[in-house]
Amino acid sequence: MEIGSQSLMQKYDQALLDNGYSIIELVDKASDCLLKHMHKQSYSFLCGPGNNGADGLSLAIKLHDLDKITNVYIFDDGYKLSEANKYYLNECYKNNIKVTLLSDDNIYDAIDEMKTTQVIIDAMFGFGLNSSPRGLYASVIEQINQLYDLDVIAVDIPTGLDCNSGKPYQSVVFATTTISLTAYKDGFLNPDSRFFTGKVIVEKLDAKDMSDKVGLYKFADDDMMKDMIKERKYDGHKGDYGRVALITGCSDYKGASLLSAKSCVYSGSGVVTVITDEKVIDSLTSYCPEATTLKRPPAFRKEDFLKYQAILIGCGLGQSIDSYRYVMDVLSLSHQPLVIDADALTILSTNMELLTGQNRSIILTPHMGEFKRLCDFDDNADILSVAANFAKQYHVILVLKGPHTIVTNGYESYRISSGNRAMSVGGMGDVLAGMITSFVGQGYKPLEAALLGVYLHGKAGDKIAQNNYSVIPSKLIDEIPSTMYLLLHAKS
Repeated sequence: MEIGSQSLMQKYDQALLDNGYSIIELVDKASDCLLKHMHKQSYSFLCGPGNNGADGLSLAIKLHDLDKITNVYIFDDGYKLSEANKYYLNECYKNNIKVTLLSDDNIYDAIDEMKTTQVIIDAMFGFGLNSSPRGLYASVIEQINQLYDLDVIAVDIPTGLDCNSGKPYQSVVFATTTISLTAYKDGFLNPDSRFFTGKVIVEKLDAKDMSDKVGLYKFADDDMMKDMIKERKYDGHKGDYGRVALITGCSDYKGASLLSAKSCVYSGSGVVTVITDEKVIDSLTSYCPEATTLKRPPAFRKEDFLKYQAILIGCGLGQSIDSYRYVMDVLSLSHQPLVIDADALTILSTNMELLTGQNRSIILTPHMGEFKRLCDFDDNADILSVAANFAKQYHVILVLKGPHTIVTNGYESYRISSGNRAMSVGGMGDVLAGMITSFVGQGYKPLEAALLGVYLHGKAGDKIAQNNYSVIPSKLIDEIPSTMYLLLHAKS
């Protein structure tokens, strides 16, 4: 399943136009998608001035041709009609379809007429709406939301629902079904949006697929992820599963280092070496005896990194002068795939030029606050586009943590299906960083390692959350091996 934000959907539509389709043709294809879900006998169409309204008008014509009752209502609000809207409105008149121009004077008579039909089609505004419907639109929405006995089918997205956040504006249609064209809208991932969308059906137009060209996100779910995990070798040994270095922790922040180390071990790494402060070493020996340790030197040398297949830096590193030097050393002296998390991200944010000329895979794992330090963007910006553009600009894999975590390298982009709100607990990101590092060290391609780490992390959290109010990171680590086993054997 593909997922699109407002700007990505706009780019998708433009890409179709640039490839030779006319807007009249695309509206016709959209109404074909809608038509297959129209099973009742009588319909009332609420059509706005844009192409969403044109979709509704085109559908009304096709239902009229099938001898269905079709009443069309358009708005006398001064909006300029789109090219497609003008065309299909004229076609409605040519086909003698009843068209009512809504105004403040006839709104209640129109609502009474709508009560005599079985379905209301919401084709007022599509995904491009950026504010609450006002005036006559708001009045109509208020009235149709009180028609509890009628089905309400939204074309593409309920009018008044934000495409990106899934949050309602002040006036919003409560649909019983939403037929989302081309892709699932990003806002629909917000579970609260279901109050307004009802059942969501995704329909792809019978046209050239522009998903990869535009950069629509893919939804990483069980079906996608189950084929990614690898079987352990019959005659494997620890050297087959990677040697990884974790440059984490300090005397003030020991826990983050402990969590990342243990999650790395439990994710299947062959040898995990934590290069850290003496106080962290003392705690680590009892918390995770499987991990090896090295006392962190005053400064690193190039040869300190040679034997590792992957490196993690961050996770309780602190932001001292020494911490800054460690980040600089790792970025300038090592060559392995690198995972940068937590404090190391904060340090990186003041030295973004360090990412220039890095001839290796780098995975950044910020939460939204950390990402805002790395990338200055407006609070209302389209985060799917911002994330992909950032990853492409800096040649990194971005793991932007949050609900349905974003994973993107700028060319392939994903939202993760697993994870839940009970996982909003300190230390959860340290566990994830250790898991991703483990998978990179085991030989997974870096983008696969990021996807697998985030997905399994969320999947383990989902299992715990079934019977717990909150998910404790240390308990999640215990679930990693069994979660991996279940995913591996889901293939068969």
